Amino acid sequence: MPASLPPKDDITERLALPPAMLNRLAGSDLVGRGAVNVISIKAVRRWAGDWWDQKRTDVWTYVERKLNEHLDRADLRGRVSEDDFLIATHNDQGLSAQAASVRILEDVLSHLLGAAELRDIGVRSVIGIEAGGVVCRPIDPAVVLAARARRDSERSPFRTEIDVSDEMRRTPVAFTTSGGAALRVDFALEHVIGLRRNVTTAIRVEPIVTHLGTGRSISGRAITKLADKDIAFIDEATLRYGAAFAKAAQGNEKPDLILPASFRTLGTQRGRDLLTGTSGLSLALLRGGVMIELVDVTRGTPAGRLLEVVGLLKALTRGVIARVPPDKEAFKHLRDARLAGLTLDACDLGGPAEKIAMDIMAFGREARGLAPMVSLQGLPAEGYFAAAETAGLSHASLRATHPYAARNAA
Repeated sequence: MPASLPPKDDITERLALPPAMLNRLAGSDLVGRGAVNVISIKAVRRWAGDWWDQKRTDVWTYVERKLNEHLDRADLRGRVSEDDFLIATHNDQGLSAQAASVRILEDVLSHLLGAAELRDIGVRSVIGIEAGGVVCRPIDPAVVLAARARRDSERSPFRTEIDVSDEMRRTPVAFTTSGGAALRVDFALEHVIGLRRNVTTAIRVEPIVTHLGTGRSISGRAITKLADKDIAFIDEATLRYGAAFAKAAQGNEKPDLILPASFRTLGTQRGRDLLTGTSGLSLALLRGGVMIELVDVTRGTPAGRLLEVVGLLKALTRGVIARVPPDKEAFKHLRDARLAGLTLDACDLGGPAEKIAMDIMAFGREARGLAPMVSLQGLPAEGYFAAAETAGLSHASLRATHPYAARNAA
């Protein structure tokens, strides 16, 4: 694959639209959500050359077939010029909507030209509406292609925008618990894949806690059994590490950044002050692309207090996710929380394969309707993605690779 195209963020274009289509866009929030894109078949037109007038009807028919194949019935789509087609998706936005547009154009180019070269993937994001048409900005298709990766790598969506040395200064951290145990915390990134479009819609920070005396990793649920002071230390280190990526998570076209933290920490005023007071996590950045994952919500979490804390955190961030155990009772007090997401961590699944499958299905059943994002995270293998889809979940992610393991593999 050729190198990434140069950034085009400072380039805008105007495109005229039919009045009926323009009115439909103006009467919706689709543009504001980053759900409207324009694909160009200029490369096909150049290939056709003098034969374009004879071939264009067949080309348009093929493009329309692909639009119908990839889009929902309610999605807006249509040809708006000789070689431009507008796509507005109701259930996809930002990077996910761009991924749908890139996929459609890849199919068209591969069929008609034999290959989908990066330079030929012309997709523009519609960023505004004006009299007679829309304002568009070209996107870099290499960013969308990188977002298809299942694991963190140099081609991950955030990696092109951060200072690696700044990241490495924030990990690992070591401390001694109140009980005298020496622990080390490494941080890694976990790609949260939207199953609808198979593209990264969020990147989650994963704290990997190791007991220095034994070299053994400590599970997420085991960490929640530490003293409040020790958990707060891990949460603070997580926020500091995540701050390195906050700027890369801004805007509809970028994956959100998910920062896990304890309800016991963020349920206090000091914890929320820590969230807004961490260098690199300004209120504007938090609201622009940072989500908080409450990692220790259980059946014992006070319902009223949970609703209060979630409401406070929603005012500070892009949204709140609750990690829940595979326990039906844990869902009962979440119905009024208006969460952005619910997630089940694979470390909470155990037993024979039949039981794991039943727990995943039960999670999908209980979580249905409680949040737009329902995710199965920390999976040991990609094969579990099929189970997540069968259970009706919207997202899934593979367990983040320990930094040491990644370095040794390299």
